[in-house]
Amino acid sequence: MKSEKNIPSEFLKDCMADAVIRLLEEYPLNEIQVKQICDVSGYHRSSWFRAFRSKHESVTYKMIRLWQVWAEVHGVTVRDEFTLDNADAFFQYNYEIRDMTRLLYRRGLMGDISKSFTAILYAHHREEPREAYKASIFAYSLFGILQEWIVRDFKESPAEMADIIREAFSEATFTPICRIPPTAFGIDESLLYLCDVNV
Repeated sequence: MKSEKNIPSEFLKDCMADAVIRLLEEYPLNEIQVKQICDVSGYHRSSWFRAFRSKHESVTYKMIRLWQVWAEVHGVTVRDEFTLDNADAFFQYNYEIRDMTRLLYRRGLMGDISKSFTAILYAHHREEPREAYKASIFAYSLFGILQEWIVRDFKESPAEMADIIREAFSEATFTPICRIPPTAFGIDESLLYLCDVNV
């Protein structure tokens, strides 16, 4: 096993998470053993338990780190929220890591991708309710769009996907099926204007 002396904790986590991804090529996540992760990464069992609470957490961590590194390399200045201006970067990034997202989809780990979305786009907005709700809308909408893109095996180009989402969000006006007022369901009408919903 490798010596952990003077090794940054982030580097250790990167090595452990990379080992999990490599093992996913051969095994479902629930069949991967900590010993296998340690054998592949070259670090001790104790390192794994200091780094992560679960294998799912390591997958989510890997997704977040990939985005952080990619954004740094490509000079993406706004990295913790989605805007229509950075849609191109978002889809280009996901296209470049499509082999990994295909793998996670095949292993039934889309939930871990979703957690990475919310960690990046949502957590820092929790103190301000309106911003928290808007961030939540973006996070879950983007995740749904990405999942559909994966199912379609990335047939559309990143540029086409960016155009699709710009069109979708710029025309985000929804017509209700019936005219029952939202207050009848206990919904605060002011929240509906976060998405320009007609009431």
